[in-house]
Amino acid sequence: MEGGLFIALYDEKSLKLYLNKGLYGFLMKPVFSQEPSSRSKHYAVFSSRSKHYAVLADYACSREGTDVFFFLKRKIVYGGKIYGNKDSGSFYLNGKTSPLGIKSNANLFWDESTRYVPTETEGVFKVNGSNKAQPFIFQFHQNELTGKYITSDDLYFELGKYPYPLPSNSMQDMGFCTLTPGEVRELNKMIFDSQNRIDFSATVEIEKNGEETLFDDKMVDIKQNFINEAQLEFTILSSLSPFSSFLKDDYILCRQVPISPFKPMDMDRADICLYSINNSINFGTIPNVVIELKRGKANFHAYEQVNRYLRWLEQISSKEDFEKIEAYIIADSFTSIKKEKVHLKYSDKIKLFSIDKMDFEELS
Repeated sequence: MEGGLFIALYDEKSLKLYLNKGLYGFLMKPVFSQEPSSRSKHYAVFSSRSKHYAVLADYACSREGTDVFFFLKRKIVYGGKIYGNKDSGSFYLNGKTSPLGIKSNANLFWDESTRYVPTETEGVFKVNGSNKAQPFIFQFHQNELTGKYITSDDLYFELGKYPYPLPSNSMQDMGFCTLTPGEVRELNKMIFDSQNRIDFSATVEIEKNGEETLFDDKMVDIKQNFINEAQLEFTILSSLSPFSSFLKDDYILCRQVPISPFKPMDMDRADICLYSINNSINFGTIPNVVIELKRGKANFHAYEQVNRYLRWLEQISSKEDFEKIEAYIIADSFTSIKKEKVHLKYSDKIKLFSIDKMDFEELS
């Protein structure tokens, strides 16, 4: 089983460029500042960095071997397999337009400024009047499937056999999302059988230039003060090694996964879902581990949120499969969660882990 990334693009020139060069970088606002000391005093900086960490959390789910799929105008096009890191987030830092890039003194090895409106700042260009950069880059090996495509309807008809939402059919308003192993399995099977292929041989003349800086999980610290939950999410997803005492399996990592019945809006999404490579549930479409995150102190509301996830997972799983599922709330610390304040039906499955103590806590 492999994980996957589903990346929405908006023009064919970009698609052909990324297929030809074997890479992709999300366009985002550059950030040059250090950590803001407060939200109220540095709101603009806080907002920019918050968006950075939300994007970084998606990047952090990747590992070497992750499949890349591009979504453009009802076509789902295969890219290739990500390379870089096997046990931590597999992406590259591109220039000094992000806190991680500044910290690592990263070289700008990929620059699309000539496609847009260049600025005087290296790696920064204007798109529709706004400053943009590509501080993080996926790189992937092309193979015999690169450029082959199916229609989006092909995928969604196939996923219709699962009576629950999956990331790829609930990604409205998202630039890209992680895919469950089950979705990757279905996509690869259909891509392999497809006779449709995009010719990406002719493309914009942009080349990689200079040394590349691969992300290193030593750049982040699980015992830091997080500015928001997205930063905590990114830090955990970038490497599971701090939690190896209880997350012992080999997993495919996904984030913001719908764990909910189909609803017109406000679908419940789990912060992190882990899919066991060795002991998958329903072809890797149902997670083995669900993790709810809270920056600061978690209270009974987080516990009740996980109860809702488990209530739904029990409904869509066999009894045998549901027994495989574990749930964790990971937070800096916990308020006293009293047993009489929460439903205890799934108390044997829900574990509370304090980052401050790097240990488990109990209900009071």
